[in-house]
Amino acid sequence: MAAKSFMLVSVAMLAACGSTNSDEGGATQRQQIGQVWKYEAKTDPATGKATPLAYLGSANSVKTMTAPDTFAVILLQKMRNGETGVTVKAVGAPFTCDLSSCAVEASMDGGAPKKWQGRMTDTKDGISIPPPQNAFEAIRDSKSVKVKIDLGTEGAQDFTFNTAGFAWPKP
Repeated sequence: MAAKSFMLVSVAMLAACGSTNSDEGGATQRQQIGQVWKYEAKTDPATGKATPLAYLGSANSVKTMTAPDTFAVILLQKMRNGETGVTVKAVGAPFTCDLSSCAVEASMDGGAPKKWQGRMTDTKDGISIPPPQNAFEAIRDSKSVKVKIDLGTEGAQDFTFNTAGFAWPKP
């Protein structure tokens, strides 16, 4: 349970609510996350174990009613069993999904779209895709991924990620 809480805090930090613009002239949230893989190892205070995380911002953004530069983030988290969970998040606009069929559509390297089933995150800003969906393997083995996610009244929006070069850092 503590590890799950830790992940939720980490994910919330990546996609905090509010404007994606910087009001004080500093880097925007989109600039901070960037469009290249970033890696972190956060220590869970309850267990003392490091949880490897990787995240990547979309190469594009869309204008929505709530932000002029709404973008998406792919978050990868290694799990205790060695598998990797995937979360696709929206930053700057509300994410929506049908709770009975929460899914994201993804195309790897321009191929046919696949539907990844998951569940809405506890913070209601994305979808968590469990390892059996093989989303991690598809992302890891691709050069680009395009996902289509629903953003409230904005409807389905496409976000493209330049996923080439992913590799977990050596411990």
